[in-house]
Amino acid sequence: MLLRALGRLTLGGCVVVTFFDRIGHPACIQGSSMYPTLDGSSHSLWGRDIVWLSTLSINNPTVGNIYTFIYTFRSPRDPDRVLIKRVTAVEGSLVRRKPNSELFIVPEGSCWLTSDNETEDFSDSQNFGPVSYGLVKGRATHIIWPPSRWRSIK
Repeated sequence: MLLRALGRLTLGGCVVVTFFDRIGHPACIQGSSMYPTLDGSSHSLWGRDIVWLSTLSINNPTVGNIYTFIYTFRSPRDPDRVLIKRVTAVEGSLVRRKPNSELFIVPEGSCWLTSDNETEDFSDSQNFGPVSYGLVKGRATHIIWPPSRWRSIK
């Protein structure tokens, strides 16, 4: 009986891990870099936005809906830190690192990620350059908490 219960628990755990890895999972927003789209500025966990991160179809962000997708990715400077930013350009696009700087082309296999909140200096492509598609880990599709902000992310 104990072995049967352990077997079911193990199977259930495997299903949950596979679902989170292959389909998606919730994530809590921290900080104000994506404000007003996403609000993570509250000191209380329950006051911050929690988003659904889809891990489906994240390999090649497309230019067609470039401003509607927000991706999480591993920070190039700190691999243990996960950041969330908006894709604003993909490979082959012309971008400026800073206002009044020279244009350059986003390299193949990379995208350009920026913060929605432009009032402060945040960690995004303006600071560390293009981000490899391989670092993109999920696409924020919906705000799932708090209930007053339930909606899809556009």
